[in-house]
Amino acid sequence: MCGLLVISFLCSNAVAKQWEELQPLLPKGTQVSYLVVDAKQKDLIANYQEETLRTPASVQKLLTATAAKLYLGKNYRYQTTIEGNRRFIKKGGFSGDLSFYFTGDPTFTRKNIREMLQSLKHLGIRKIQGNVLLNNSHFNGYQWSDGQAWNDLGVCYTAPSNAIVVNRNCVLGNLSLANKDDKQATLFIPQYEPVDITSQVAVVSKEQKEKQFCALEVTRNSHNTYHLLGCMLPRKRPLPLAFAVNDPETYAQQIVADELKNLGIKLTGKVLVDNKVRGKSYQSVLVSHQSPELDELLNVMMKESDNLIADSLFKTMGGRYFKQQGNFRNGTKAVKAILKAKGLDLENAYIADGSGLSRHNLMSAELFMSVMQFVYAHDKQLRLLDTFSISGVDGTLKYHKGVNAKKLKGKVIAKTGSLKGVANLVGVVKSRYGDKLFVLMINGYNKQNSSIDADIPRDPEASLYLFEKAFFNKIYNFKSKG
Repeated sequence: MCGLLVISFLCSNAVAKQWEELQPLLPKGTQVSYLVVDAKQKDLIANYQEETLRTPASVQKLLTATAAKLYLGKNYRYQTTIEGNRRFIKKGGFSGDLSFYFTGDPTFTRKNIREMLQSLKHLGIRKIQGNVLLNNSHFNGYQWSDGQAWNDLGVCYTAPSNAIVVNRNCVLGNLSLANKDDKQATLFIPQYEPVDITSQVAVVSKEQKEKQFCALEVTRNSHNTYHLLGCMLPRKRPLPLAFAVNDPETYAQQIVADELKNLGIKLTGKVLVDNKVRGKSYQSVLVSHQSPELDELLNVMMKESDNLIADSLFKTMGGRYFKQQGNFRNGTKAVKAILKAKGLDLENAYIADGSGLSRHNLMSAELFMSVMQFVYAHDKQLRLLDTFSISGVDGTLKYHKGVNAKKLKGKVIAKTGSLKGVANLVGVVKSRYGDKLFVLMINGYNKQNSSIDADIPRDPEASLYLFEKAFFNKIYNFKSKG
């Protein structure tokens, strides 16, 4: 027993060593930081390299969610409007330009555009003698954060964060084989999607694929034109595809023009993009659409790790906090300031976005623990723990192998964070001896890395999941000496 003062230091070292003995379960070269604290007593249970800055990936969303709840409030909604001077509504038409103001609503859809235009028609506007101006001035700067991988930008999980969002700035399609002997895959994209996507994808055997070093690739060009090339293996079911809309303005222009035509609203002018900053105006709101409330947005953002919602909220906070157009730069300053006002000084952390997609982001386990402790202590006010994924139940932890043991089902409540070589978790373990807060940051992880010739003996089955299972079992079974 380690109750004597004279051996307390040796005892704490022994406990630390027991936790460090788990590390050979990870492949050689893996970098790990962790911090485990008793939620109620705030006693330190385990720590390792907790001050080291590492790539956070999507656990970065914990910062975004906390700042958004504190600053925007649970009832916050995005609002999209069509505005114009009511005096210009005459004899079944509108004489002048109409403005369509977008505010970065990540849930806004083509159906919402149709509904808003239908409402416009119900006001008696069946002809617009002017232009429809799509205003994108709510945000400025880059659509993607500094440090995102260029070759990920064509897929939907990196859809651009723009003031104009329609259908999540994402187009779905598939590649299929009409016959099992086909040598060329067939591309399907819905006809109503205003994008230009061509394909030249060969169907090859596994041996041919390895010999030719080929893969499925996509090139992106201006005005939402794409070309698929490379190869794929034979398959019975279509291969799902999800293309990020890299030019949201052009995409929205074509959709609005199509919906006006479908509804029989005649437009004498054009659908144009307007980037003038919104100021005092004589215009009135003719039609408006609101997003779901913040709590609903955060639930999707956290449980499903939604990048578009996170980056839109990040820019929104930047714009509102500094009373200017939102962007990634002022979003960074705003989030840090909002959290610091609550005693959460992120010190030397580097924050590039709200989603965690940027490789420039740097956070330590120690800093994440300070935020986690705040979230836990203020759960009645923030209600953020309800948005975390639950092991074996929902979200990104529903099928997560590292926490799928029967006794851990429903016991690990966490935000996940994954990129190539990154596997992080931040949250709570509902252990048999009370709640334990934890931060686990694994970087430099390569599942193909050999466990042979390591400085310390490694388990022959060394893997991320083997380590996670042992790590969370240890937390679940840990009983404080006091």
